[in-house]
Amino acid sequence: MKNRTKFLLVAASMSAGKSSLINALLGNELLPAGNEATTTKIARISAGFKTKPIAKAYSDSGSIVESSKAICGEQIKVWNSSDEISAFDVVIPYSGSEQHSMLSEYTLIDTPGANNSRDSRHKKQFIKAIKDYPESPILYVLNATQLGTTDDAEIIRTIRENNPKQPVIFALNKVDALDEEKGETAKHYVFLARKYLEDIGYKNAKIIPLMAQLALIAKKLLNQGELMRTERNILVAELARFREKPFHFNNAAAVPQVMKKKVRRKLVKIKKGKTKAMSEKELNMFVDYTGLTMLNALIIREA
Repeated sequence: MKNRTKFLLVAASMSAGKSSLINALLGNELLPAGNEATTTKIARISAGFKTKPIAKAYSDSGSIVESSKAICGEQIKVWNSSDEISAFDVVIPYSGSEQHSMLSEYTLIDTPGANNSRDSRHKKQFIKAIKDYPESPILYVLNATQLGTTDDAEIIRTIRENNPKQPVIFALNKVDALDEEKGETAKHYVFLARKYLEDIGYKNAKIIPLMAQLALIAKKLLNQGELMRTERNILVAELARFREKPFHFNNAAAVPQVMKKKVRRKLVKIKKGKTKAMSEKELNMFVDYTGLTMLNALIIREA
């Protein structure tokens, strides 16, 4: 793989939505997503302009075990389950549009869960990744519906123990699943997440409420992809809330005010009702609403 100067490590406990987030950032439904541990190897993923897709899988010794020019989620599942493979590189092409690949200058380092009790190698691989990229930021994905778990605490403490100065950005994913009628607002859960992180050593943590799955669905539509019926129904339902409360999740983010104002200026057009429903313009602003655009900006700021 071509050597790059910018790397971003992505970490999470099981079922937080890490694969959906990586797919959304890439603008490509590359990684398989599920509630089980879908990442078992170190995966280095990059998107490049005018490049051909290529993937290479490596053994523990660093030799190439397999290579492919037609990488897909099923192939990655096979590589993840193979005992011969310890890591793999994936390069995907992108069109150059802003929403296709937001992190085109980065290589994303997808890490296995350090809390997997069934395979101690996962924690060793995770620690190795931290040590291999000591100055690169870590994007840690928290699950808003399972906030404050011991699994998250274990992984976050592992980061601090091995590199206490490594910058960490927190994405509070699945905020769309919170029940606001019961008081489960994004703002309240960002507050709870900040308190939880402070208790395990991260004061004034930067936290962005996020809807990774919805961001990915919107970007699929923007890239002329086919949506399944369930995806379309989910998108239509959230678009209705977006049109009513476009600033809702942006206001809840725990980031510098200047970053929130920048996104708010984009979303104000929705509040005025001057954007055509389901248009390209509305879908682009919807991606801003999901938290993905602000997350991308924060990553660039921290790198």
